[in-house]
Amino acid sequence: MTTGIAAQTAALGILAPGGMLTADQITAQAGLGGWAARRAIGGLSAHGLIMPTRYDARWSITPRGLAALSGTAR
Repeated sequence: MTTGIAAQTAALGILAPGGMLTADQITAQAGLGGWAARRAIGGLSAHGLIMPTRYDARWSITPRGLAALSGTAR
């Protein structure tokens, strides 16, 4: 089971190519369990690393999220 930072990293990696994905798509593609995915999405959103879009409850990565994923965040 993937939890915490590993789940957040997996979710960021799925969103990094620039897609706008639903929570279910992130969960499936990252191989996360439902609760792990919800916590990861909530944590990433709270820190401004991902943001909801106006399109059917989809999520996208922010520039800050890309920097965090690549290790260049300050």
